[in-house]
Amino acid sequence: MGILPQSSEISNTTVKTYKDSLLGKHTFKFDFEKNEFVTDVMDNVITTSNANEILEQVINKILHDRRYKNLIYPKSYGNEIDLILNQDDPYEVVECELRRVYIEALEYHPMIESISDFSASYEGDTITCKFVVNGVDGTSVQVVKELNYVTT
Repeated sequence: MGILPQSSEISNTTVKTYKDSLLGKHTFKFDFEKNEFVTDVMDNVITTSNANEILEQVINKILHDRRYKNLIYPKSYGNEIDLILNQDDPYEVVECELRRVYIEALEYHPMIESISDFSASYEGDTITCKFVVNGVDGTSVQVVKELNYVTT
């Protein structure tokens, strides 16, 4: 027998994919508006294993953290939305840059397959961005973000 397995040994081998590794995963629920973990009446942190809720938590966490702010995260983690809004660019440029920044911030994560249906609208001092985040496991989450944008 050589160092390579015989063909009968290969037929019983299964290959795990990233999608398979997501099965049975869970995460702590976090309320990003209150900036605290969600707890029950006994003050225990609540967890979830729902795939959509996990994807929502990942999205909110990435969009909540500014890129390059915390050295513990890799350079590909977080977003640069505040930098886009603090420049003196016309709305059309800001809309294009927001699309790019959202895609770059989210698509690096292994749970996220793609971003689709991106749209932005401008009314007064508010830009509303809407898009769908598609997960690798077939889940999808609709995201709506309202951002303050003041033109000079």
